[in-house]
Amino acid sequence: MSYVCPVDQSPLRDDGEALVSAAGRRYPRAHGGFDLRPGAGDDNKRLQADIYDQMLGELTDFDHPHNLTLVHQRGLLDRLTLRHGDPVLEIGGHRSGTLPYLERHHGVVGHGLDISPVWVAAHNALARARHSSTTWVLGDAEHLPFASDSLAAVVAFDVFEHLSHLDAALRGVARVLSPGGMLVCHMPVRDIGGSLDGLSRRRDAAAFAARQATVGHFHERMPRRDQMRTKLEAAGLDVLDVISFNAWVQPIHDHRLLPVLGRWRHRGEPAATTGGARGGTDASALPRQSASGFQKFYATTVVPLARALSWPDQVAVALGIGGSCSFVARKGR
Repeated sequence: MSYVCPVDQSPLRDDGEALVSAAGRRYPRAHGGFDLRPGAGDDNKRLQADIYDQMLGELTDFDHPHNLTLVHQRGLLDRLTLRHGDPVLEIGGHRSGTLPYLERHHGVVGHGLDISPVWVAAHNALARARHSSTTWVLGDAEHLPFASDSLAAVVAFDVFEHLSHLDAALRGVARVLSPGGMLVCHMPVRDIGGSLDGLSRRRDAAAFAARQATVGHFHERMPRRDQMRTKLEAAGLDVLDVISFNAWVQPIHDHRLLPVLGRWRHRGEPAATTGGARGGTDASALPRQSASGFQKFYATTVVPLARALSWPDQVAVALGIGGSCSFVARKGR
């Protein structure tokens, strides 16, 4: 994959120390990839990067999904029509195991973009550890540094709700996708009435907003699901499916029960740090790439039971109720 200038999409040449545009803009090597940010970011970008710099942890293993969100997102990944060697971009990786999963099952060539230096370094170190050609770059989702019509698919799980300029990001996704290429994304939405999140907001709006802010979610800036569909279509994408999620049973299991189990399982252990990811060389300090024994056990025993008990959420999906929503879209040929 050759990168382009995130400002004007002109080709970049490598001078050994940096990528250089025809206009003389320089993008240095950094964190195992390149720093392809277009310039000084806004306050929201700095806030989001700072939040997720502090959240180093185990990667999700989509072969052993230990919660209902991962089961749902794996279903989205399995809807992608991919061939061996197809280039796939993930925007905003954080703890995602998306690209390792697609490498194993489809033989894709992975590309990643994240605004967090810690996670760019971590993902590049993890890719080297598994002998993968996947490369992550430090960048801005609103200024994608990839050539037009160059990617078979784009994946963005819980990313678009964090952006300052969502419309610009969606236009960029449509530009970099090849004709027929697909976008799968999942995100919280503003219209959460009827869901557990909606109930929490009604009971104490200030407390709900404060909890959401700790993970960079600001509902007043998020689109409703119908608005998101309109934005995708305005960007030039055909929307194939809109799926409500995060209704009642799933958030109780994923967001309330599992954190308690996690704290119990890791009781007495020192708090995780980000030091290993910054250097990207100490493998013992990097996030785990594969599921632990506990996660595998939980995925094969408890998660099927949780899925069986989550039938009320299927009713919510049919009614368009949920605290979040997934979208599957395709670029026209």
